[in-house]
Amino acid sequence: MKFQDKVVFITGGARGLGKAMAKAFLDEGARVAVNARNKESLAKFSEEFKTSPVLAFDVDVTDYEGMENVLKTVVDRWGKVDILVNNAGIVNPLSPAEKIKKETFDQVIDINLKGVFYATQIFGQKMIEQGHGRIINISSQIGLFGEKGFLPYAVTKNAVAVMARSLAQEWSRYGVTLCAVAPGFIAGGMNEGAIRKEALLDYLSKRAPLNRMGKVEELVATVLFLASPKAQFINGETIVMDGGMTGYIQQPFLDMITKGK
Repeated sequence: MKFQDKVVFITGGARGLGKAMAKAFLDEGARVAVNARNKESLAKFSEEFKTSPVLAFDVDVTDYEGMENVLKTVVDRWGKVDILVNNAGIVNPLSPAEKIKKETFDQVIDINLKGVFYATQIFGQKMIEQGHGRIINISSQIGLFGEKGFLPYAVTKNAVAVMARSLAQEWSRYGVTLCAVAPGFIAGGMNEGAIRKEALLDYLSKRAPLNRMGKVEELVATVLFLASPKAQFINGETIVMDGGMTGYIQQPFLDMITKGK
């Protein structure tokens, strides 16, 4: 098992893509801790993995002190933290930039950007102290190339990719490396609702030359590879996994939705 006795923390790990990552790390021998805002999801996660080495925390990533306490509990239990996956995030309601509400922009910034930095700084300090660690930020293809309607989301997802690049330059000398993954449209996670509608599924599938959406297991496999010893020289990079969607966009998602009205 390639992650035998490794300690992994996954933000937003109680459901969706985060949960899929948690299960995959557990299957490879890791001890896994997650946090989430949704108490029901946390309860289900804890019940499903009650015989596994897991910890689940009802703490929001925007709660700095709460996340510090999370780290303390993880270290008290398992003595270290080897891998951090910054997975927690939300997407803004699609809107032209001039119509974005202040509270919407602030919420996306708080969770997708501040929350990633808080977790990275808190867990990164421990990794620096212990002399090793790997941090993986979940970015987005939209974050790297932009798209109409997604401005707050795109800004934050670009920022977490740049964060990985910048901190790789700062922290590598301490044995702490970082990278990011920028997926295209994945058939799961926050897209779960969209893919239940045939028209949206068809549209999202056609966004890539492969004529399909990415699979959850493909994203999970990419994250596990980047966390593994075989990928340790990949440092500061952002891996785009979008099925060739970059440069192949036919119609902005917001325009498609608007026409559907």
